[in-house]
Amino acid sequence: MSAPGIPYGTKDPNGVIFHDLRRSVKTYMLEAGVDKAYRDTLLGHSLQGMDVHYLVPSRIQEAMAKYTAWLNEQIANVDQNVDQKPEVKKHARARGQK
Repeated sequence: MSAPGIPYGTKDPNGVIFHDLRRSVKTYMLEAGVDKAYRDTLLGHSLQGMDVHYLVPSRIQEAMAKYTAWLNEQIANVDQNVDQKPEVKKHARARGQK
């Protein structure tokens, strides 16, 4: 276990490894609508088929911007949800509830 308490490594059944982060990023890029060829390029995968010939390098920035905008929206939603939950708990405690 690492200092922040996050299980790490393959020896721990719940351990996080670097590949987990890559897998998550690729999944989130898919959810954000980033084309497969650009997802693969951004993650350093080799391109196959006609993507090798027709992928426009300048559109990689557009793909990253699309992902970044999606990710920022997700973070904003989490922030909003987290900000609301403590208020509910405070009110529940004030009424003597758990």
